[in-house]
Amino acid sequence: MIKSMTGFGKGEIKFPGGQIIVEIKTVNHKFFDASLKLPETIAPFEDRIKEVLQKKINRGKVNVNIIYEHSGPKDEVIAINRKLAKSYYAGIVGLKKALGLKEPIGLKELISLPGVINYAATQESLTVLWPKIEKALSAALASLVADREKEGRALHKDFFKRAAAIDKMLAEIKSSSHLSVKEYRERFEKRVRDLTSGHKIDQGRLEMEVAIFAKNIDISEEVTRLKNHLANFKRTLGVNGEAGKKIDFIAQELHREINTIGSKASDFKISKNVIEIKSEIEKIREQAKNIE
Repeated sequence: MIKSMTGFGKGEIKFPGGQIIVEIKTVNHKFFDASLKLPETIAPFEDRIKEVLQKKINRGKVNVNIIYEHSGPKDEVIAINRKLAKSYYAGIVGLKKALGLKEPIGLKELISLPGVINYAATQESLTVLWPKIEKALSAALASLVADREKEGRALHKDFFKRAAAIDKMLAEIKSSSHLSVKEYRERFEKRVRDLTSGHKIDQGRLEMEVAIFAKNIDISEEVTRLKNHLANFKRTLGVNGEAGKKIDFIAQELHREINTIGSKASDFKISKNVIEIKSEIEKIREQAKNIE
């Protein structure tokens, strides 16, 4: 079953001394593209997290936010970037002078600035932490996949509805094309009679003209190919895994065939159905951009 590329999932795990919250949001994208927002303690697991994501997500822009709330004793090494702190201080002093401000610069403000204090978890704490991250991540992914599948089912229903509409209009086009030949024969015969004041018509010439017309407007091959593409389209809707690109390709082929039918159309009913089918195909192509 097809899946949407748009979705949201959240996973949370609580444990003695803290909790981990994972939020995943996905939107349309041609390829898999993950952007992670991680606290410094969890940053060493970035590559592992991406590997887990790719097992469940084939395509889409993936935004991951992980919150690590640690209330117990920290098993971390603290590193203070004195050079960066001095640079911040000098910059702030210069800004104060430029603006004519007199507020004091406190240590509290300095250590809260990005990069002044860094926490590096010890190897022992990392070993304990990963299973917790993985569990919260798996829960978030399960929630995300369920959300994407739910929207995928709605798209699946919409696609089948459009395919049925195209099938119906194709049947009308095929029927109208036979009538067009009959109408052309009658009009051509009447025109010849009017021009020859009712004289006898050369049946051989008449049949030749009608045959040429019928050949020029023959759309049987295009209709057959279009039906085959529609059948392939329906089969693709039932596959697991990546289907969006294939659906878009099939829609392009559908559009190519209906364009050819439109160029051969000599009847208003056919032209009207061709326009309606193009509209349905365009909607399919637009929706295909949201399929994994």
